[in-house]
Amino acid sequence: NKEFKEKREIGENDSYICQLIRQDSVEEFISYININKISPSSQITPSIFETNPLLDNESISFIEYALFFGSIQIIQYLLFNNVELKPSFWIYAIHSQSPDIIHLLEENHVKPPCRKYEYCLKESIKCNHNEIASYIYDNLIEDNENKMNYFYMNILSYSFHYYNYFFISTEMNNRN
Repeated sequence: NKEFKEKREIGENDSYICQLIRQDSVEEFISYININKISPSSQITPSIFETNPLLDNESISFIEYALFFGSIQIIQYLLFNNVELKPSFWIYAIHSQSPDIIHLLEENHVKPPCRKYEYCLKESIKCNHNEIASYIYDNLIEDNENKMNYFYMNILSYSFHYYNYFFISTEMNNRN
């Protein structure tokens, strides 16, 4: 079937609500959930067309999906409607590559998973979101005394493991 093949090649959930979230169409999103009496804290219906493992989950919420795609207007609407912010949201926000969304989590005092920004740093290096990784390392990883040890113990390890050599070339040349 040609339509099935095209949807699979796009690799995204093909539901209307997901399209609205990806496009950050907040007015249509609000209208749709009000007409259909859907709670802002609802879950996305899984799709066989979704190819990202983080989104290919049976329990992904509207806000997690919006965080992943950087849909700031929909995120703000959901927050206004008392959707709770959780530590796991950092991982979705990293995928958005949006400094505004990272700052939104900071401003709302959302703790990272397991209260360690190391998980966020690892995810950003894994995804080659190097600007976000640099921001996390420079601004959110604490304990300045051990930053160089931290860098060489973790960042270089993650860089080699995930084939992201952004940090290796600059920092290793400076140290050597």
